[in-house]
Amino acid sequence: MTTIFTHTKTRVAAAVILASTAGSAMAADYAVYGKAEVQIANTDTGVMRYVDEGTQIEAPFSRIGIKGSHKLTESLKAVFKYEVQVKGFEHDDTSEPFSARNTYLGLAGDFGEVVVGRNDTRFKYSEGKVDGFNETQADIAQLIPGQDRIGDTITYSSKTYGGASLALTYAPKDDSSNDEDGFAATVIYGDRALKSKDYYVAISHVDALNKLTASRVVAAWKLENLQLAGLFQRSESTDGTKEGNGYALSASYAIDKWVPKLQYVKDDSKIRHAEEGKQWTAGVDYVFDKQTTAYLFYTDLDLDLELESDNSVALGLKYKF
Repeated sequence: MTTIFTHTKTRVAAAVILASTAGSAMAADYAVYGKAEVQIANTDTGVMRYVDEGTQIEAPFSRIGIKGSHKLTESLKAVFKYEVQVKGFEHDDTSEPFSARNTYLGLAGDFGEVVVGRNDTRFKYSEGKVDGFNETQADIAQLIPGQDRIGDTITYSSKTYGGASLALTYAPKDDSSNDEDGFAATVIYGDRALKSKDYYVAISHVDALNKLTASRVVAAWKLENLQLAGLFQRSESTDGTKEGNGYALSASYAIDKWVPKLQYVKDDSKIRHAEEGKQWTAGVDYVFDKQTTAYLFYTDLDLDLELESDNSVALGLKYKF
């Protein structure tokens, strides 16, 4: 009876929050958005992040959020985003169906935008379209360090001038995992989404965020149906015990609704895994429309220790709204 009562209170509280949010947002320009995804995967040993050994049904990085802005003056507005990852049906565990993603509040104006809260570091943000298998077990984060989302940060994003922009992340000492102030800085030229321009270049550096100091160069290029991208990164743990280089290369080519994709990632810094590693992935997307995509891919993670290697094949469907 206690459990039923508790769950009832939780549902009522959630309904009240949603209703009050909707009411208060009447004066704001806002949108509810998200991604629903289901994946059937078979994974060999379970060494890879984001998947377990054997065959499983997952909802990889499914999420829902609300984002928007509210005009304060002719040149100033409040901006906000509240986003959670939805994990409801995985492993029959519904005790914690949500986890925090980007959640922040801030101001935007002629100076650019400043937000405070949980956010992707601008180092992570710099990856652009280099990851052809983002948010899957073939994600470059399997090997490349620095793909972090950190709470209690201040993020600044400038406006674009002459095709270039600047973005910064700052994390105070009290909120840093390595007990010192951390920051990330990224300079971008071109279009990160490869929509308004067919090229993208970024230079980024992170210092003492999540125990990492690193620099990277990212480039992506699109010519009609062909897309090529690459990343090179030099990484070092803040305690100086680990360091090395990593890189990622990806390619895709759209043939009507079919999009074959290839990706290769290698890193010898031993920061994400205890050994040097490389990963290659081959797959194909079927794009029904701008919102709905089906996919199939195979990925192989090869670490120095043979028993620590892994591979996975996945069939999935995702819908963005």
